[in-house]
Amino acid sequence: MRKFSAIFAAVFASAPVTVSGADLTGQEIRVGVAGPLTTPSATFGLEMRQAVDLAIDERDAAGGVLGGKIVAAVIDDAADAEKGKAAAKMLCDDPRVLVVVGHVNSGVMLASEKIYADCGLPIVTPMASNPAITEQGLANVFRLTNRDDHKGPALASWLRTKMGKKVAVVVDDGTPYGKGIADQFSTGFAAAGGAVVKRWTAKAGQTDFTAEVAELPKDFDVLFFGGIKEGAYVLKDMRKAGLNQVFACGDGCWSVGGFIKPAEGASTAGEGVRVLSAAPAVGKVKGSAEFAERYVARFGPINNYAASSYDSARVVMNAIEAAATKKGGMPDRADVVAALKDIKFQGVAYAAPETFDAKGDNIAAVIFVNEVDGDRFREIDQIGGR
Repeated sequence: MRKFSAIFAAVFASAPVTVSGADLTGQEIRVGVAGPLTTPSATFGLEMRQAVDLAIDERDAAGGVLGGKIVAAVIDDAADAEKGKAAAKMLCDDPRVLVVVGHVNSGVMLASEKIYADCGLPIVTPMASNPAITEQGLANVFRLTNRDDHKGPALASWLRTKMGKKVAVVVDDGTPYGKGIADQFSTGFAAAGGAVVKRWTAKAGQTDFTAEVAELPKDFDVLFFGGIKEGAYVLKDMRKAGLNQVFACGDGCWSVGGFIKPAEGASTAGEGVRVLSAAPAVGKVKGSAEFAERYVARFGPINNYAASSYDSARVVMNAIEAAATKKGGMPDRADVVAALKDIKFQGVAYAAPETFDAKGDNIAAVIFVNEVDGDRFREIDQIGGR
């Protein structure tokens, strides 16, 4: 009974108390959810969907938004730009959809965001991090996580100053996310006094890097990988070849299922790994441990971006409520865009309240570096804010 009461206390605490003449009782409000629910990127997409489902179910259990029921409209974009554009068109064409949480992949987000802009549909991405996403001047696009032009240079500087690394090999996966963060890392590493002695691009889906590892120079002391699924296999083949140098990666490798498990023990061998995370460890921010308990009880272990996805859903629902309160009835998409621009929400992903700057980037976003401890990530340092 105590546990039941605690859950509902958390739910009601997340729902703002408002005095409003607006009453949406009996009405349905749709929140789009778009991300990869299939393909190797599904480790990110499924967790996003599950965290959004939890947030919506909790809000509906607490009375919804001014009595209106929130319903998720879920679409699988398969981490594919063309399917992402098709998903955007479907969500745009449904007038009941007032806002979208998604996409996961930067390439999909970049391909689809103009479609959302053309129909005025606001979208909040919990994790797509290519800087160009919020550099297009699109008023409807918002991002909860940090940008690659903050993350890449921050990790590069940390490796130089904290670990004394001087010579890097840089690998990317050819995607807008992977190439973007690898470019930012390379620039940041050179600016910090390091040297990048080799740069190459992995093939999509490649799992055997024996030949590439055999051609690595002898004098490097860190390999940085920008991308997602291929990183584990690059690391495995490095360790098989007896190369013990530090393996560093952006938050595309911040995944137990997508990185630690396929690396099969290689992530704790040699000098280990240093992996970025775009949010602090669960339990550090007030309310995050309780959120994790509820998430794990329903869906199983948290992989990475669950807290950011959960907060993204709560931010958009609060924006809908603020817009409805101001309008005195059901808001339209433009009303929700305006509310998102003014939102200030204390979530569980970041210590500071989440709010968006003029470009749509979250002012509260910070960066952390992790190592692998057994079968989990262990946060070891905060390496920068925005």
